[in-house]
Amino acid sequence: MELTTHDPEAVIAGTLSLMSCYVQHPAAVYAERVADNLARIAQLASLSPEMRTVCRRLAQRWQAIRDEAHARAAAGEAVSDARPLH
Repeated sequence: MELTTHDPEAVIAGTLSLMSCYVQHPAAVYAERVADNLARIAQLASLSPEMRTVCRRLAQRWQAIRDEAHARAAAGEAVSDARPLH
């Protein structure tokens, strides 16, 4: 998905939601999407340099989180699920 200048807020909101999903259910797929979205957001010229820097740094951190999640999955570790079922 290519970001345009008119939709960064929607992608930022979606990314925050994915971060919350990862906290409740630390599956690699969530970390993967967060890292990818943050890297894309960091490239948007329509955002301030400060916001792009923050997103670039967060993308790097989430890439490490993604790698850790993939390593846990490869080791056969079960993913905990703290989501309420009501």
